[in-house]
Amino acid sequence: MHRSAHAADRAAFVSVPLETGMPMNEETSAGDSATSRSSSIALNGGRLHRVHVEDVHPLRLRLLLEIDRTGTISAAAERCAIGQPSASMHLRNLERAVGQRLVIRNGRGSKLTAAGKIVASHAARMLGTLESMRWALDALNAPSMGELAIAASQTPSLVLIPRVLRDFSARHPGVSVRLRTLPSELVIREVARGAADIGIAGEVACSEPVVRKQILVDELVGIASVGLLSSDVGPVTSDVFARHSLLLGPEGSSTRMITERYLARANCRAARIWTFDSSEAIKRAVADGIGVSFMSQLLVSHEIECGDLVPFRISGLERMMRPIYAVQPGLGELTPQAARFATLMMDAHRAPVSSRG
Repeated sequence: MHRSAHAADRAAFVSVPLETGMPMNEETSAGDSATSRSSSIALNGGRLHRVHVEDVHPLRLRLLLEIDRTGTISAAAERCAIGQPSASMHLRNLERAVGQRLVIRNGRGSKLTAAGKIVASHAARMLGTLESMRWALDALNAPSMGELAIAASQTPSLVLIPRVLRDFSARHPGVSVRLRTLPSELVIREVARGAADIGIAGEVACSEPVVRKQILVDELVGIASVGLLSSDVGPVTSDVFARHSLLLGPEGSSTRMITERYLARANCRAARIWTFDSSEAIKRAVADGIGVSFMSQLLVSHEIECGDLVPFRISGLERMMRPIYAVQPGLGELTPQAARFATLMMDAHRAPVSSRG
């Protein structure tokens, strides 16, 4: 989570399986309620006792997510602003509450067990729901205040989002904005885990619990420096393409995935592949004649018009088309700020197509 989630304790009960090898003595933190301190997990003649839902405290869920992200309990404790002894105690209480071992300590690090990964996947959604509730309540008193956390891939960050943010800022001047630029795959992950309120990303394979709404369909075009290819007009052969280096973005990038998919279909292979973290770095490298690339036409239209880059097509290769989506949590609602931003983004492009997963 990018913000701490807080929720009132509720006297609800659930039945959970027990791991008989786990200790049964109850340990609680000073912040636990009296009701929580009085509850315990035990086997009584082979029957399961029921446990209080409030034993699965939001802080403990966030701690588990941070252990998964950072790989150590100490780093997770720091992210949660608690000491390591307190983190270890909270982890033991969470394991006792669900009746399963959640974390395995391995040398200097820690990793989640299979049960831990299941709890973590639900924890992200639970914390996201609590966060949505908090923002909805805050909006009752301060509808034009708050924070909007956006995760976006490079093309949306550089081309699509700025003008929408300009409109958003004019309508909601009291809302602060935090924009992170990440590969599309990580954008979806950040939204699913509640680290971002909304995401804007290109097409990638997705198994996370999110809903994607298509904003527009983008085309990737081949770019090269002037005179690098045998012809600056018309298609080039796959043999000519194979003589040059192909410059691509990082793993998890939608542009990279789409490029590799289309080239594989046409059996086109470059001499070598170089990886860059920045689309601007790729454009500069291509302009210097280091290699060729395929990029969103939204990113390179200016350079092509100015003659700094030359577009090219490969004979027999289909046009590279990919959708760009607004990504929101699959469970829980958007924060009021994210909902307003999503509306402005969709209105700016008018492509109301949605898909789940």
